[in-house]
Amino acid sequence: MSWRYVHLGVGVLGLLAFVLSGQYMHWVHDHLRGMPDGPRLFYRSVHIYLLWSALLNLALAGAATAPGHPRWAVPRMLASTAVAVGPALLAASFLLETYNAALLRPMARWAIYAAVGGVLVHTFTSWTRSPPPAPARPSRP
Repeated sequence: MSWRYVHLGVGVLGLLAFVLSGQYMHWVHDHLRGMPDGPRLFYRSVHIYLLWSALLNLALAGAATAPGHPRWAVPRMLASTAVAVGPALLAASFLLETYNAALLRPMARWAIYAAVGGVLVHTFTSWTRSPPPAPARPSRP
């Protein structure tokens, strides 16, 4: 399966998670009305991170190019994996990393680091293309 389709699927599921997290905040927490600033920040920030991560995957799906030089195949696969796990980590962060006084969200932090690293690898490797094929020699009669 092509990474283009993996990123497309993850992006669509990430958008769904974004919508569902918004609905959760609306229906379960009355759209965060009257909630203290700390917990409200926790819900809203990871809600927006979910959107960002989903859009990042959709952008990679739309911008997927030929793999370039074969030496970059494994780094690009690892970079795609890093970006693709972002929405799942952020959804888990939304559900499991509830407010704490230290304002720590380890799962969200790792999702962001993975996305930054993955995008940087994709950017770097997209600049290094395979050399063009040698022109075919005319055949002799």
